[in-house]
Amino acid sequence: MPHVGWSMEQRAVVKRYVQFATFFAVAGALFSAFLIISGNAGGWALLALIACICLVGYFFIQKGRGAQP
Repeated sequence: MPHVGWSMEQRAVVKRYVQFATFFAVAGALFSAFLIISGNAGGWALLALIACICLVGYFFIQKGRGAQP
């Protein structure tokens, strides 16, 4: 069965989720920076977690975009 890519509705939903996730990623990165500056080692773990989640999302979107006809 051929994969024909995402429909317009699916692309709109992904765009909305990316905007939502970007807001929380920026807020998390700012909170992580605050923790790092205040000397809490958990800030580095939070920053690494945010980076991993962003990378997975990026590769997911690239995989879907590459399947476009």
